Amino acid sequence: MSRLFLFFLLIINYSHSQTSDLGRFTVNVKSGCIPLEIEIISENVDSSVSVVQYDFNFNTTNNLFNPSSGKSYTYSSKGKYVIAQAINQDGVEKIDFIEIEAFEPRELDISLFNCFDKSLEIILNDNYYDGYSLFINGNKVQTIEPGSNQIDYTNYLNQNNIIEGYVIGEFNGNNVNCSKYILNISPIISSQDDIIDSIRLGNEMKNFKLFYNLEKSTNYEILVDEKRYSLFLSPAITSSEDTVIEFSNQNYNARCLKVIKLFGCDDSEIIDELCLIYLDVEEISNGIKLEFNYTNNFDSLKILRNNMLLERINNRDNIFIDNNGILKNNEYCYTVYGYANNKRSISNTFCITSTENYNPIPVPNAFTPNGDGLNDEFKPLFSIVNEYKMLIFNKYGEKIFESDDINKGWNGIYKGKIVQESYVYKISFIKDGNEVNMTGKFILIK
Repeated sequence: MSRLFLFFLLIINYSHSQTSDLGRFTVNVKSGCIPLEIEIISENVDSSVSVVQYDFNFNTTNNLFNPSSGKSYTYSSKGKYVIAQAINQDGVEKIDFIEIEAFEPRELDISLFNCFDKSLEIILNDNYYDGYSLFINGNKVQTIEPGSNQIDYTNYLNQNNIIEGYVIGEFNGNNVNCSKYILNISPIISSQDDIIDSIRLGNEMKNFKLFYNLEKSTNYEILVDEKRYSLFLSPAITSSEDTVIEFSNQNYNARCLKVIKLFGCDDSEIIDELCLIYLDVEEISNGIKLEFNYTNNFDSLKILRNNMLLERINNRDNIFIDNNGILKNNEYCYTVYGYANNKRSISNTFCITSTENYNPIPVPNAFTPNGDGLNDEFKPLFSIVNEYKMLIFNKYGEKIFESDDINKGWNGIYKGKIVQESYVYKISFIKDGNEVNMTGKFILIK
């Protein structure tokens, strides 16, 4: 039968053991993480005791004893609590106490660095718990101390060549419901110097992607313009999805990426770097102007137009004028590739619709009909067109040649003579559904 007892006692001290102050009862644990389950596991009372009751939330302010049902209780909120035991011995009410403390389970502040030779460096930057332990394959391996801890995991690898474990915080040796730092590590087999495969700037320049050669259980630090973007340990089992990282570029000012592989135990590292290419395109009087801005040197640059190679550039020029094969009212999309030490930097793709024709088919500005088999006829370079027609006029406006076959050119003979002077051509055709008319001058050189 439950009863309320009022005890006018001064509680001065609580021992650090799991036994009550007067030694009349023992609990399973006296501190730990919530939900914290406390159970009375033994009692040391005389056989003459007729009543034993417990209050798991004894109020030390008013010393009011409120009996609890049973001999176990779960604390769901953090804080300090007092368990009181009340006994009736020979008609005398007696009381004993023990203090319990419940803590929130907080995440552990730990850094892992995989090392060569199947070693692992665990850096503990945490002091919330009063103890930390490393478990591998369900078994406690060692205590983890604040600062750097090194472990040889050769003998802990499973059949998949991985160690599976965790570091867990504890209070007074109790780690139930406390936070774990999970670790799954595979050995470093080898380490290549080429980390970056490519980077690609988004078309709106609001983001960019890094494609890199990810190695298992390796520490990476990524810097954007020398500022840390991320620091992480790659998984023990990787997939193709793990080899791409997307970056936000809202300010359009990111220039270079640096990827560093960090190795624990000896603080060695491998550094790889590549810079972004920003492409801007506009139409000017003599063609379409491409301006590409970048920071570091590239071994070579390649310009693609509509996904086809347009030009290779092997110098530091950052401006290119495209004025060949361009048709009025057609859209052209440009991308610049920069190559450096087996890495690629891919610019944003910029599309523009031309308002004019710029040499829709290549036409020479001179020819030499001297019978040497080289450049003996005046004609455009071969292109796939329809309804082709070419007219040639001399300086007097006389039509001296006509052809409706793009493969048939003028041999320079008019009225039995070859005259060195300037001539005018008019070429018309249909290309890609567009009607095109071209007019220009060329020189006959004897």
